[in-house]
Amino acid sequence: MKNNKDNLDYKNKQEGFSLIEVMITVAILGIISSIAYPSYMKQVQKSKRTPAKVELMRIAQLQESFYVQNLTYAKTLSGNTAAGGLGFASGDVLSEGEDYKVILEPLKADGTVDAACTGTSVTPCIAYRLSATPVSGKPQAHDNTCTGLRLTNTGAKSAKSTSHTSYGTASVRDECW
Repeated sequence: MKNNKDNLDYKNKQEGFSLIEVMITVAILGIISSIAYPSYMKQVQKSKRTPAKVELMRIAQLQESFYVQNLTYAKTLSGNTAAGGLGFASGDVLSEGEDYKVILEPLKADGTVDAACTGTSVTPCIAYRLSATPVSGKPQAHDNTCTGLRLTNTGAKSAKSTSHTSYGTASVRDECW
C-alpha cells in the first residue's frame, strides 16, 4: 500500500504543455504560414487568369466563325450580325468569375485601331485584337504579374505587367499565358 506522501506527490505532478512549449509551437506555425501564404495567393491569382484566357479564345473562335460567314470580322462584341456585332448583350463582356473585362478592337493591316470598318461587307474589318484586363475592385486587380492579356486574329498572344507596361515583352507573355 502506498503512503500518503506518494499520493500527494502524484496529485501535485502536472501533465501537459508548458507555456514555453506552446509559444514555440505558435511561433513555428507563424513562420510556416508567413512563407506558405504568399505562395498560395500567387497560385490563386495564376489560376484566376485561366477564365480570362478561355474567354479570349472563345471570342476568337466566334470571330473566326463570323469571318467565315460574312468575309469580315465583327467590329463589336455587342449587337447583331447585321450591325457587325458578335451578339453579346450590350454592356461589358466579363470572364467567368467576373475578374476580367474583355474588349474587342478592330485593326487595320498596320496594327492600328480601325475606327472606319463596320464589320459588314460594305466596310469589312480585316483584323482584330482582344484584350482582357482585371476588373477594378476584384482580387485580380492586385495581380502585378499580369495586368493585361491580349490575343489577335493571327493567334499572337501577349501580356503586360506593372513592371513591363507594354505588351511586347516575351518573358511576361510566357509567364501569363
